[in-house]
Amino acid sequence: MDRFVIPTAGGRPSIVTVGPDLVDRIGELLDDRPERTTVAVAAQPTTVRIAGRVAERLRAAGLGTVHLPFPDGEAAKTLEVVGDAYRALNQAGLTRGDTVVAVGGGALTDVVGFVAATYLRGIEAVYVPTTLLAAVDAAIGGKTAINVDGKNLAGAFAHPTAVVVDERILGALPAEEAAQGHAEALKAGYVGDPDLVAMYRTGRALSDLGAVVRRAVAVKVDVVRRDFEERGPRAHLNLGHTVGHAVETATGLRHGSAVAIGMVAAAAASRRVTGFDWLDDVRSILEGLGLPVAAPDVDRDRLLDLMALDKKRTAAGLRMVLLEDVGAPVVVDVGDATVRTALDAIGVRP
Repeated sequence: MDRFVIPTAGGRPSIVTVGPDLVDRIGELLDDRPERTTVAVAAQPTTVRIAGRVAERLRAAGLGTVHLPFPDGEAAKTLEVVGDAYRALNQAGLTRGDTVVAVGGGALTDVVGFVAATYLRGIEAVYVPTTLLAAVDAAIGGKTAINVDGKNLAGAFAHPTAVVVDERILGALPAEEAAQGHAEALKAGYVGDPDLVAMYRTGRALSDLGAVVRRAVAVKVDVVRRDFEERGPRAHLNLGHTVGHAVETATGLRHGSAVAIGMVAAAAASRRVTGFDWLDDVRSILEGLGLPVAAPDVDRDRLLDLMALDKKRTAAGLRMVLLEDVGAPVVVDVGDATVRTALDAIGVRP
């Protein structure tokens, strides 16, 4: 079992624990809070069984539990769903001393984190990610969000007090599901861990999931420790996301697949702007993982409109995270010619 600690401004750190069979130890992994009497266990239809195990272990630890249902996927991240959650928590009588535990994928940790950050002006959140994507990215670092017009345009920075990553749950994921998380883990490697990228080049990443999770988590925790509110280096974790989020919204592709396409676009833009050519490298790795590297059927104007809504835009225009080398990301204001190069690389043409 490994623990990664993220200091927070509130004094109570956010602790990410990685290891096998941690769901069955959830009670001992929560910090000791005498005021906590009730835990709302949030789950999606696909995670009800695991959430039931979590609730059972919490009851064994002497806590009351209530079930808090959410839709699967991005359908959970709407204002309507958030309103329903507020009303359910209120009806259950949760107080500011109580806790919400999210048992599910990245969309669920996003929205449950947002609910917890805003209900009664903030109650404790704990995440039990059940997908690789959530375990290496969405559940870590305190970004919470819902979708309003564009992807993740309403949100708050609010750390969970604990993230419980059960390797046995992740190891049981189907290959197609795991691939979604491998996209984000590979991104972490390109941003801050060349050895992790090497694991993907040689195929070792698929045979040592525990090492992939720990290395990807270590990259994200290190960046978040230095820049919680994304005023500097944390923006580097958005590699592939400027185009990727637009593709995700325009096509309905899953997040990992969209980020994979976005990384190809970022590689093409990097070659043009910084001179570092990782285009063939990232394409080869992604194709080996069974992830898409192009989005030829997307309407170019629609994609450009969505990119204009991106959170990373500034008064100077669109910003992209590019690479000067593996492990050397930079944030760059890009012009129309670079955007055209990026979109051409993923098959999105006028």
